[in-house]
Amino acid sequence: MTAQMKTNASAKKAVNSPSHIYDTFIVGAGISGIAAAIRLDQVGYTNYKIIEKAGRVGGTWRENTYPGCGCDVPSALYSYSFAPSAKWSHLFARQPEILSYLEDVSNEFNITSKIEFNNELLNAAWDESHHLWVLDTTTGQYLSRTVIFATGPITEAQIPRLEGLDTFTGEMFHSAKWNHDYELTGKRIAVIGTGASAIQFVPQIQPKAKELFVFQRTAPWVLPKPDTDLGEFSKSIIAKYPAIQASWR
Repeated sequence: MTAQMKTNASAKKAVNSPSHIYDTFIVGAGISGIAAAIRLDQVGYTNYKIIEKAGRVGGTWRENTYPGCGCDVPSALYSYSFAPSAKWSHLFARQPEILSYLEDVSNEFNITSKIEFNNELLNAAWDESHHLWVLDTTTGQYLSRTVIFATGPITEAQIPRLEGLDTFTGEMFHSAKWNHDYELTGKRIAVIGTGASAIQFVPQIQPKAKELFVFQRTAPWVLPKPDTDLGEFSKSIIAKYPAIQASWR
């Protein structure tokens, strides 16, 4: 079971054993946590610590691997302004490429070596008397003057409480925890919800399904994605003339 993070700025918690005090403590090594660490390094604030509950960087692009998973804004926009890439194979990047990009940037800026992986935040409380954050994690306790919570708004998959789910005997999983070992070909499939994930994976699984039912509470607005394949020639031009990507931003 995943431990639940608790934050309470008004709670009083006494400082005990830790002796080192960090200036900044970053929780999460996804796209925001990596950016925060890079910017801290660039301005000379090196007394910080990053923890990540998983075993690698990437955040949502590590966790989500459903069919068709990718970016719904152009790759040139969904990347760091200080680290443009000419490697994107499509105008709208796919999940594996985005994850690879984040890993490359983290390594390039020497962030990966500073991350403590497989360490999850359990509780964060403000110690009013010492003006410090007391942070309890799965590997110990830390003290910091400031905290950057880069955990994302939807870090845990939520299964809706629907009547009959407890007696359903078929295969069931959340799109954020996609079961790639389960073969969907020839199956009757029900999809609950039409959010961004469903918009991407439904067209991918529809050709395989015997029947596909999509249930939605509110219909979203959907437009054709103006995606295009960026061949080797296009990528070479983008690499040679960085102003092209800069103009897209």
